[in-house]
Amino acid sequence: MKTKRYFKVLKLIALIFLVPLAMNSQTIRGVIYDAESKLKDIKVFNLSKQVTTYSDDAGNFVINASINDTLVFSSLFYEQKKEVLTKDHFENSIVIELKKIMNNLDEVVLTDRSKNKEFDAEAYTTDLKAQIADDIKKNPHLYGQAPSYGLDFIAIASLIGKLFKKEKFKPDVVEPINYKQLDSLFAKDNLLNDTFLVNELKIPLEYKNLFFEYFEAQNINDTFLKEDKRILLLEELFKHSKAFKTFLSDYEKGKTKD
Repeated sequence: MKTKRYFKVLKLIALIFLVPLAMNSQTIRGVIYDAESKLKDIKVFNLSKQVTTYSDDAGNFVINASINDTLVFSSLFYEQKKEVLTKDHFENSIVIELKKIMNNLDEVVLTDRSKNKEFDAEAYTTDLKAQIADDIKKNPHLYGQAPSYGLDFIAIASLIGKLFKKEKFKPDVVEPINYKQLDSLFAKDNLLNDTFLVNELKIPLEYKNLFFEYFEAQNINDTFLKEDKRILLLEELFKHSKAFKTFLSDYEKGKTKD
């Protein structure tokens, strides 16, 4: 009899402590979208519990939360939004709408002065790759053994350097961002630094200088360095980091074939 009473007391104590815990620790579900579609890879941060998740390809997210917790929704290209959770939020999936960060930069059209044609970035990149591949085939003696990490930096730097000696498409008014400006920015900026280069742009540190030279060759408007134009600079960095990695991959493939 004493044993049964003992276990009943234990069960009662467990209920007293576990029921409030279960009520306070819940899972909340929701979907994130903008004016056009549902959004993926949006950061969802529970400010109260210090836990983070991201929305999936369909804009859905699931995160641990309780009533009165604050959720913060953020992304590089959208305005941050905070939501304080109430009882109603847990009864149905919550719907979050984010607004795009807009910019007012006037459109800049790049032209080839000699031909008076609009600058085609894709065609320019394709032509650049073809020139480099052709140069490798014609002058294999100029490309020595690659370093242990797989690429000959001297050879690649030489190829990129040729971009500046050839006739380039230059904007009529715009001054392009140069290597020195990029190097200075990544040395002192809170966001654009070596960590951002590796984790976000996926550029290994040993390729940093080559990437800066490659980026300089793209003639990006130097007004993008201004604080109010930062979103445009981020877009260009992401776009050209992908092109740069393709450039390195194509270079290595061409070298292997030779």
